[in-house]
Amino acid sequence: MAIRPLLFGILFIAVFVAIILSIIWVDPIQPTRQPDPLAPVTPAPTPTPPAQ
Repeated sequence: MAIRPLLFGILFIAVFVAIILSIIWVDPIQPTRQPDPLAPVTPAPTPTPPAQ
């Protein structure tokens, strides 16, 4: 009996279906998380009041 080709065929179909389902599962309308900038943006330092 040809068990090995049957297992390879089932595995191939399972991987193909998993890829299709993962594409459908990700909603194309909702934007993904915004990518982080390469350089972190630091807030401007607040000026300290002059010492009296």
